[in-house]
This record gives sequence, structure tokens and C-alpha cells, in this order.
Amino acid sequence: MEDFKLIDQIQTAVAVIDKNMTVIESNEAFKQRNNKQSLNLSPLKCYTAAYNSAESCEIKSEGSCPVTESFKTKKMSSAVHHVWVEDHAIVEEITATPVFDDKGNVKYVIEEFRDITKLLGLKKGIISICSYCRKIHEDDGRWVTFEAYLQKHTGANFSHGICEECNDSLFSEYKNSDSH
Repeated sequence: MEDFKLIDQIQTAVAVIDKNMTVIESNEAFKQRNNKQSLNLSPLKCYTAAYNSAESCEIKSEGSCPVTESFKTKKMSSAVHHVWVEDHAIVEEITATPVFDDKGNVKYVIEEFRDITKLLGLKKGIISICSYCRKIHEDDGRWVTFEAYLQKHTGANFSHGICEECNDSLFSEYKNSDSH
């Protein structure tokens, strides 16, 4: 039988993370994702190995770290991260799957990185947007609304509301007034 690492046969970028957030194993797809083919990624922290960052995803992404979530909940967790790789932006789905020891404690988390940019129908690279009205410049030369662009490229539909911050700034005069 041919000698090969099974994990390297997986085309999705995969890393095995311990409780200290350290990469203890990764496959070739993970290394190539980061252009670190010859680099031994362990004992790097997962956020350093994955994003070349000194800050954890929890700090950087306001709490959207599926690895931390899997260690806490003992369940599979996922998040979507928007990252800049080389000269283009990508959207990745990150899935974290806990691996248990014989006592039922989470010993490791297997982290998978899937580039879903194409699946969402989004372009890689720079998207031209009007500085004034926020319309997006399509490849055919038309300027379309942000909502129309995302609906066309993702299939998402929109409803409109008003966030708390805008509500406070636009309608603050009514907030403290007595109702009659």
C-alpha cells in the first residue's frame, strides 16, 4: 500500500486545533490556502496560521470563532468570515467539529475552511461602488442599487428596517417627549 497522509487527500483546507488554539496538524490544502507550503504551521495559533493575525477571531470578528464555540458547547459550530487573501476578498464558511476524549471532553477541534465566494455568486477582487449613492457598477456598465446587486448575485431578498443607532439619531427628539 502506498504511504500517504489521509488528511492531505482532503481538498478542503483542514486544521486540527487544541484547547490552546494551537494548530497541531493541518493538511496541504490548508498550507496552500495560506501560501505556506513549506512552513510547519504547528505550533502556531490557529488565527495566525489561518489569517496571519496576532488577534483571535473572537476579538477581530466580535465573537464569531467557531473553534472557541465548539470547545464551549461541545457541538459543531460554524461562522462566515470575510477575509482578504493576496489581492482579493473572499467569503469563507468555517466549520468546527469537536473531537472527544474517552471521558467526553473536547480534546481537539477540526476546523474546515470552505471558500464560498463563487457559491454566493460574488466577484473576487474590487467592486466599484458610488461614493455618493452607494450604487454598484456592474460589468455591463450599469449602476445598480446595493440590494439589486446582492439579489442578483446571491438570490437574497431584502426587507428594510431601521437600526437602533439610526433610530436614535433620526428620532431622538421623540424618544424623550411625553406622549399625549
